Amino acid sequence: MTKPRIALLAAVMLLACTTAFPQASGSFNAAGTNAACAIGEGGSFNGGVGGLSVLTTTVQTSNGQGVTLLIRPSLVTGLFTDTKISTTVPTSSADVGIQVCVTVDGNGDVVKPASCIIYDERFQQVSSNLFSQLAECTQSPTTTTCTADADCASLGTGFTCSIPSGATSGVCVGPNPNCDFDLILSTLSAHSYDFVAQVPNGPHTIRASWSTIGTESGNGNNNSGTSHTESCVGPGILTVTQTKVFQQNGTLSF
Repeated sequence: MTKPRIALLAAVMLLACTTAFPQASGSFNAAGTNAACAIGEGGSFNGGVGGLSVLTTTVQTSNGQGVTLLIRPSLVTGLFTDTKISTTVPTSSADVGIQVCVTVDGNGDVVKPASCIIYDERFQQVSSNLFSQLAECTQSPTTTTCTADADCASLGTGFTCSIPSGATSGVCVGPNPNCDFDLILSTLSAHSYDFVAQVPNGPHTIRASWSTIGTESGNGNNNSGTSHTESCVGPGILTVTQTKVFQQNGTLSF
């Protein structure tokens, strides 16, 4: 085979390989925080990212069909729940979680399979009727004198007037405040989730945000009756990688 034919054959083979295995110019970026959550005394959290609730980065995409962004927010999350029951509160519950949302150029509709995902959530409940069956929990005397149960109403639920036999007055008795049960749970865990978004060529801004959900959505330090919740985030990182879908139409289906 002559040299011109060999050169022509090599060019044809190179063109065939290029057509069969198209290459995308890769692009990658990341943003993060090293602020770390820690479980402190009593199970409450120390550290974390505080008021920061957003990680933002940018990426430049290339031309061509099937351009797709692989978006991965990775976070250490912490949940704290404290539920307490007593002689006057037989049931207590707490609900807290952390939700992460992603947008591309301010738009969440292009993010699949959903723009918001719950990374962590906990529901905790404690219930008992035990205290109502214990005389020492329900007959604690006070210093308030009385002649009828109505005289004790201002003290709260469960207070009655106890009058000794042969007397015309007595003292109010009611639930013992030392009869209670308290359940506290604190956890730290690491989570990540893959979001994808198909975008046109050009620069794009990717934003990952998180918020507390639960008893009082949007507040990282919730109090409801005899329950108490906290949440914590950090450290965390947002990574974005440009990829391409190697299908005939270059699209993804969800």
